[in-house]
Amino acid sequence: MKKKLTNNLLLKIVSVIAAVLLWGVVINIDNPTDTFTVSGIPIKVINEKQAITDNNLTYELPGEKTVSVEVTARRQDRRKISAADFEATIDLNEIYGATGSVAVNIEVIDNKSLIRSWTQITRSVRVDVEKMETKIFEIRVIPVGTLDDTYTFSGSTVSPGNVRVTAPESVMGRIDHAGIELDVSGATDSVREVGKVKLYTDGESGDELDLSDPRIVLNVTEAEVTLGVVKTNQISVDIQVTGQDAVAVGCKYINYTCEPQTILVTGPRSQIADFAKLTIEEDLTGVGENVTKTYRVQDYLPKGLEVAEGQPETIEVTYQIDKLEQRNFYIGGNQIRLLGMSDEFEYRFGEDNGITVSLRGLSEDMEQVNGGDITVILDVEAYTEPGTYSCEAVIELPEEYRDYFEVSAGTVRVIVTRPESEESSSEESSSEGGSTTGTSGAETSGGNQSSESVSATVPDTGSSSEDSSSEDSSSEDR
Repeated sequence: MKKKLTNNLLLKIVSVIAAVLLWGVVINIDNPTDTFTVSGIPIKVINEKQAITDNNLTYELPGEKTVSVEVTARRQDRRKISAADFEATIDLNEIYGATGSVAVNIEVIDNKSLIRSWTQITRSVRVDVEKMETKIFEIRVIPVGTLDDTYTFSGSTVSPGNVRVTAPESVMGRIDHAGIELDVSGATDSVREVGKVKLYTDGESGDELDLSDPRIVLNVTEAEVTLGVVKTNQISVDIQVTGQDAVAVGCKYINYTCEPQTILVTGPRSQIADFAKLTIEEDLTGVGENVTKTYRVQDYLPKGLEVAEGQPETIEVTYQIDKLEQRNFYIGGNQIRLLGMSDEFEYRFGEDNGITVSLRGLSEDMEQVNGGDITVILDVEAYTEPGTYSCEAVIELPEEYRDYFEVSAGTVRVIVTRPESEESSSEESSSEGGSTTGTSGAETSGGNQSSESVSATVPDTGSSSEDSSSEDSSSEDR
């Protein structure tokens, strides 16, 4: 029996096959296959130079920069399989222009024997392509910290003074300026140091651009900067106006406005201490309207002093010159005061026993005055005989108005007569001796005198009334 079993070839073959089958059954039961996902396979880009760099373009993968596959393998081999066993590539020559997508090609490069099968999950990725730009920016010095109130900045230097930036078009559009920050806290003299060049996206807020993007390239990353710090003095601006009383006829100088009224200057400390104000002279002779003039500050500073950095380079002054308005006022007899009058005579003024007074001044001042504020004074002491005389009037205004108006009344015609009872005897004397002449030399007519109806005192014409119409400023003074 033993011999039959050991010498039977067929039995041996069957036994081996059965053993193999049994081993497979055991393996399948003890080490089954699993299906799992392998993630984080990095994407490798090919043909980048040919498709992108040589055409002055750049690209970016806006989404995930890795892909995944689904793998089937024995459970005991699962831990041996990783993202490193796969290679994922995209060919930039194969970008689909309409969507900007490109197919992902995945290959197994290691542990092929352990992988029963695999399925590609990520089929394509989006690629953003844009132009590259190059621009040159001046490097600014950006002070950080504060100076004492009596110090200010006085010029700066940067070496090199410019930086050449190469970046994607979308990034370049966000760059406002380049600069180097310099700490000046408490400085009393010039500050110098080597600083790092930064790019800023806004001129006001000072937001920095993130330079970690490898597509942003600067030809220089550092520069030496020097910022001057000097002593300052705040001086006042003094405007000296001449010719203010000789402006154009019919006009009046009012005042001036100046901007700025003070300014900071720099220079040697001893010279700054002796300089307190900046004086500007202006002649307004003959000027007939508002005028604005701009003065360059440096032209009025002594040698050695300069306008502090950040201060205005010019001063603007506006000189106000207004047109004058003329108004006429009728002044009746009750507002006419006579000096040296005689009880022997009666006095009349012109044909309607009143005179016209003209005032010239600013319209807003003219609105405050009326005829009742005006007093006319006539000196008639020299008129000792009846007749018609020319008299210069003295015009008085309330004290608060005297400096605001030009006053004119011209020559007043004063008619001097005797009371009616005396005039009859005077006519008889006149008929024998002919016409008479008053003491002042003014001619009088006896016939005219006899025809006038007069009283013993200065007639009261009632309250004066303001002339109903005002002449414009172009009318001549009476």
